Formats: sequence, structure tokens, C-alpha cells
Amino acid sequence: MNDAPDDGFEDPRRFLSRHALRPKDSFGQCFLIAPPVARAIVEAVDPRADETIVEVGTGPGTLAKMIAPRARRVVAIERDRDMVRALLAEKLAPNIEVVEADAAAWDYTSVEGPYAVVGNLPYQITGRLLRVMQTPPIRWRTCVVMVQLEVARRMLAAPNDDDWGALSVFTQAGCDVTKVCPASPGCFHPAPRVHSMVVKLTPRATPRAVETKTFQAVVHALFSARRKTLRNGVSALVPREVAADVCAAAGIDPGARPETLSVEQLGALADAIDAERRARTPNGA
Repeated sequence: MNDAPDDGFEDPRRFLSRHALRPKDSFGQCFLIAPPVARAIVEAVDPRADETIVEVGTGPGTLAKMIAPRARRVVAIERDRDMVRALLAEKLAPNIEVVEADAAAWDYTSVEGPYAVVGNLPYQITGRLLRVMQTPPIRWRTCVVMVQLEVARRMLAAPNDDDWGALSVFTQAGCDVTKVCPASPGCFHPAPRVHSMVVKLTPRATPRAVETKTFQAVVHALFSARRKTLRNGVSALVPREVAADVCAAAGIDPGARPETLSVEQLGALADAIDAERRARTPNGA
């Protein structure tokens, strides 16, 4: 007797066999074959009947098929033309729309109405995808993604952690990040050489810091020279002679190191730099 839940999960290897396809190294394809992890992802997304679910890199459509009965629409993005052709040859649910596109170049603000994002992100472009999906203003309700374990640790890190850096700051500036579940190499076909983790991003009603161009410049400048003091790091953005004053105006010790700063402190530093620049500009423009 089969007691497995009837949730639409299909082992991707069956799909690949039906269409005489093999995973492509050039696309970094590793397909999720572990039902418990797939179910954990769907539950973390918690699809709603009035919203669209955007799946990044749908592959064989495993998650799309599981989510479709619970959502108004599923937009399944896939850049592999052979995979798209195979998906279109399947009898998919009428509310699944397969889109051949590069998810890193897709406009996530183009979705009409409420929506959420889900996906098993290709490891080679994970950082770029995360930045694109989090481009302000964030409109999605939640974003549940599978990423390499090291990336997840950076997303979940806190100040003074070894993993605290630019990705941590940009992710946490506008979102709360929580761990969903781990995924070992054996959860995929073919098995990658790294461990993975599913994380959930939930937009904050009030961002911890506004991601202005100055804020972006501050984060990049400081964490590209994370062993330098703030005084030295800020000197890449303002005249050296006022760097210490800018730090003091933000209420931060100029001798501190970037890895000790919170998102809020980095936001305050960006505001202080903007104020200093206005003071040096005629008419405060």
C-alpha cells in the first residue's frame, strides 16, 4: 500500500526519460528528486488561490505541478529551450504558463496582482538572481529559494559572523530571512559537489535601511576592504580629511571594522555621507 501523499510530485528522472533529455552541465542543472524537500518548499511558499507563483528555473516543472492546484497561476521560467519544448509537450495544468526566458533578466515587477517567488537557483548565478529579485520596490509576498549552503549562511549571517558581508546586508535590508530545510547532494540528480539549503525571504513592512545608490556604494566599498577601518573604507567615498567626521555623524567609531556594523548602522553611514556631500555642494543641491 502506498501511503505517500498525492501532491503531484514526480521524480524528474521520469520526465527526462520520457523526453530523452539529460541534465546540462552548461546550465548547471541539478534537479530535485527528494519528495520531502519539495514538499517543504511548497509548504514554505504556502500558495494562495488569489496569487501568481513565479518559479525561477522550473526545469521538469516538478514544483510548478505541485503548486498549480493551490495557486491562481504559475509562471514557470526556464531558459533551456529543450526543456521548454518538453514541458509544452506535456499535459500541464491550464494555469501553468511556461516562459522561455533568462530569469536573471526577467522583470519581476511585471507580474500583475499578488505573487510569490520560488526556485532552485543555479549556483553560478545565484547572487545575480537574488539581487534582481530583490530590486526595490519588492512586490512579492514571499520568496523561497534553494541555494548553496555557503550562500545561505551569508544570507542568514549577523554582524561579527565570518559570513557577514554585502549579500547579508542587501538581503536583510528589506527582508527577514529564515531557514526552511537543508538538502544534501543526494537530494539531486545529478548530485552536486556541494550541500544546499532552502531559505525563505519575507519583505519587511519597514526596511531596515533604504537601498539608495549611496547605500549600495557604502556596502560595496566597505566589504571589498573589510579588514580596513571604517575611516579608511569611507575615504573611498568622501575626502579623507572628513571621513572620521562622517563616521562620527553616523554615531559609529571610525576605528571600527565593516564586519561589526549592522544594517541600520550602514544605512546611517550612507545618510551621513549624503549629508556631507550636500554640505559641500553649492546651495545644498
